[in-house]
Amino acid sequence: MNRAFRLFFLLIFLAASGCGGARLSHEEIRKQVAEIGNSSLLPEAVSVRRIVSQSGNRAIAETTVDLTFQVERDSATSPWHITSVRVGDQNWVSIPELIAALNESKRKITAASLEKLTAGVATYRQQNGSAPAVTDIRALSDVLHPLYMKDLVLDDAWGHQILVEAASPSIRFRSVGADGVRDTADDIVSPE
Repeated sequence: MNRAFRLFFLLIFLAASGCGGARLSHEEIRKQVAEIGNSSLLPEAVSVRRIVSQSGNRAIAETTVDLTFQVERDSATSPWHITSVRVGDQNWVSIPELIAALNESKRKITAASLEKLTAGVATYRQQNGSAPAVTDIRALSDVLHPLYMKDLVLDDAWGHQILVEAASPSIRFRSVGADGVRDTADDIVSPE
């Protein structure tokens, strides 16, 4: 699983690492991306499409990284399917391992979002004497954001709307998880 996490974070944070110098060059971007997470990725595997914007201390660079896919099929007549992926010159990572790493990362992000919502409700309750009287996440966000909660949270990391389960006097939050189906094993539920 460790390789899959490194691959995932390499893909997610390609342009997020800090780059030095007054003006950012394509070569500096390639070097920084290749060094993310001690990946030892060859800079030649990174192509910089363009530097979208650059200010005194921040830049956004659009890049691509060479991905190699291993494709297999069970027989000469069965359909092809991707079994593994590799970034640049890295080791192969199986697709199930990569998906599991992605889902684990999304689970952690979603759990943190539910904690933010819970803290926002607690702050509201402390200042107003009771929890907000809402039944859906959009109405709750109108009440909480930005006065009681800095970040606007509406969806989980899979893009599913977070569910509000109001049971007076508490409010609980639910993500339907990767499968998008309520009340299954991958649901993430905030404590009451």
